[in-house]
Amino acid sequence: MPCARCQTIPLSSDEPGNLLLTCAVRELMDKLTGFLEHQGLGGCVEDRVVRLPNTRLREFLVLVRDSGAFNRLEYQGISALRLDSGETLTFHAFTRARTLDRWLSLLDADALLDILEHRRFISWFQPILAADTGAVIGHEALLRGQRQDGSLMFPGEILSTAADNDLLFQVDRQARETALHSAAAQCLDGQLFINFIPTAIYDPAHCLQSTVGWAKNLGIAPDRIVFEVVETERVDDIEHLKRILDFYRTSGYRVALDDVGSGYASLNLLAQIRPDIIKVDMEIIRHIDTDPGRQTVFRALIGIARELDIQVLAEGIETPGELAHVVAEGADLLQGYLFARPAPEPPQPNGLEFWTKS
Repeated sequence: MPCARCQTIPLSSDEPGNLLLTCAVRELMDKLTGFLEHQGLGGCVEDRVVRLPNTRLREFLVLVRDSGAFNRLEYQGISALRLDSGETLTFHAFTRARTLDRWLSLLDADALLDILEHRRFISWFQPILAADTGAVIGHEALLRGQRQDGSLMFPGEILSTAADNDLLFQVDRQARETALHSAAAQCLDGQLFINFIPTAIYDPAHCLQSTVGWAKNLGIAPDRIVFEVVETERVDDIEHLKRILDFYRTSGYRVALDDVGSGYASLNLLAQIRPDIIKVDMEIIRHIDTDPGRQTVFRALIGIARELDIQVLAEGIETPGELAHVVAEGADLLQGYLFARPAPEPPQPNGLEFWTKS
């Protein structure tokens, strides 16, 4: 059964329903009921809960925001829950309740909500090359969102907005689906690297069954897919991450750890989960041909990876000097603007003269 958490888009319904409001303290309840009376909304008050029948949540939130009647702390002290017409109040319904502060933040996230509701995520692709031959062995699917006006929303804004508004579950699910469908539409060969957010997954067997189903229906063999762990610095529950990666591996997929070397957390994860591939953080690759400190860190990562039988992907390569150094030090895979920038259609790589001259 699909997970309602991943598929429900807040504020997507503009139908009127029963809006329930409650406050942390009685003094705030008195102010709220006074505000509602002043606006001509009234409402029925019972056991410190205000019920506003036949109310559109979005319209109510805009009214509250534009009135300026409450401060930020008061927004945090008022909770709101919308029930569909005819829906009864259950304990489970409370999982949809948010403070006004959180609901108003969602209004500011309207662009992302619109992208989610109308499924306007797309994938751009960047090639990944074999370090020994320069051959393209696969592509990374990189998430983009299309706004109504056609402009793009990039991953930094998507993920930060999603994290601030409890939308990572919806974003992660649609992003995985988009990557698989886009790769199939482009008839891509080779490895497909797909990012995923481990904190957006409750139970691997349940939450990821859709991914397995999409890949199977699209004819993409599991051994072609590499799932990348992103936002490693936010991973607090390593055992949970292990369960996710075990599920992927049992299903025949490979896993990669992104941004290795960017902090203690990624190195700790490397030792504990032993991914199939590590992607060395681009901040280590930048100017590595002229920076002894970066060279030392990269050499150490290569050594650790060899001991653990892990492939090393050097990402963010931008200059011939960086390329020559990481290849000489033993990188297995390469990625970066030197070869190609991400594009809607998989681009042909540049910089291949490095191998023809070798």
